[in-house]
Amino acid sequence: MRRRAAIALLALLALLPVALSVGCRGQTADAARPISNASGKGGHDGTGGAKAESPPPTTSRTTSRESSGLAGSKSGAEASVEARAMIASSTDTRTTGIQAGTTTQASPDTTSRTNSARTTSSLPAPILKTERSPNPFVEDPSATGGSGYEANSVLDVRHGRHAGYERVVIDLGAGKMPADKVPQWTLSSPSGDGLLRITFPSINATKTPDGNLGGSLVKSFHVVRAPEGGMFVDVLARSAFTYRVLELSNPARLVVDFKPSDAKLKVPLPAAGGNTVLTQPRAGAKVDGMLLVSGYSRNPEATNTIILKGSGGKVLLRENVRSNDWSATWGYFETTLDPPPFKGEATLQVGAASPKDGSLKGVSVPIQGG
Repeated sequence: MRRRAAIALLALLALLPVALSVGCRGQTADAARPISNASGKGGHDGTGGAKAESPPPTTSRTTSRESSGLAGSKSGAEASVEARAMIASSTDTRTTGIQAGTTTQASPDTTSRTNSARTTSSLPAPILKTERSPNPFVEDPSATGGSGYEANSVLDVRHGRHAGYERVVIDLGAGKMPADKVPQWTLSSPSGDGLLRITFPSINATKTPDGNLGGSLVKSFHVVRAPEGGMFVDVLARSAFTYRVLELSNPARLVVDFKPSDAKLKVPLPAAGGNTVLTQPRAGAKVDGMLLVSGYSRNPEATNTIILKGSGGKVLLRENVRSNDWSATWGYFETTLDPPPFKGEATLQVGAASPKDGSLKGVSVPIQGG
């Protein structure tokens, strides 16, 4: 009897660790569940976009027993340590902004555990898009852009200095209020010329007809009523340049950056004086046959007088041409003349007669006869 009682007591003592292990596992099951965001809402990434929430870590546990009921068991202390380790582990979530207002989130690590082993597999971080770099500076003679015809006015033309370049900003409006997006535009920048022209077919009014920009590179601007309709903005630079164009919306702004170039200007800048700007011909141009005269002015009653004088001061040609505006903004004029043949240097004058003494107020450029 004593022998049988001793054997039974030993069997009960051997089963005690199994009971303790099962009890501890049941008590710690809830504690090992993943912790979620109590608010149920994502945070903010600081760039205007919503930050995605981290999905909970995926955890699975399986319990296996050996046929003897003793070989695979763990003590209650070991089970408690395992439960605390599971709570302490977390999923590493990385959120990286790729552009203003957007974020992307890496996939969480997936972890699986068994009583006898622990394996962890980490998915590779996603490839993040990088922000587009600004457009490169170019010397292209022409460019186009914009969309639609919502904008119909120029509200302002502004200038700023930056490291290595100067910026001209054209603020565009729908009436007197800022427009949402940049309308269709075309750009002309002849090689070796200090003139850059941007034409807006939908623009028909401006609050700022002209101004001195005061930069070391860009000099001045004029807003001109275009001959085909719409308006164009001429920007004059003091020396050769490369440029880039940026479109900004809400409000609509067309930005042109000017960067100094090592090249030399091939032609002089347009002549400007009084209320007249002469874009063709340029100083020193050679004339052999027909003579194209074009520019813009704000002379009274849109009347422009053109006088060609020979080397001795003799008047070879005199003609009047009207521009298409003068009161609201600068008006464009253009005419083709047929001067008499002449040799050597002559002087082309374009402007308006002074009401005081009748003298011509405007521009004067030398040209060469064929």
